[in-house]
Amino acid sequence: MEHTMKFSLINVSEHSGPFVSGYWLQDHIGSLASAREAAHATEAANSNKIDVAVVPELSSTTPVLGFFSNLARLDVES
Repeated sequence: MEHTMKFSLINVSEHSGPFVSGYWLQDHIGSLASAREAAHATEAANSNKIDVAVVPELSSTTPVLGFFSNLARLDVES
């Protein structure tokens, strides 16, 4: 059973290995699996024209419109 945690979803504009940079879309509280589902649903709602990554929760009081760099991408399966 996965633990409930806090994640953020990022609109990816750059990626380098396991790290991504991009713009905050929304936060997600739940399991990593449910965060992955939310990311895939967001991509599908946008006709799969954007790449959405799950990253650790951003500790920003104003993440909207913020560009964040070198975040560890958590939604890739090894």
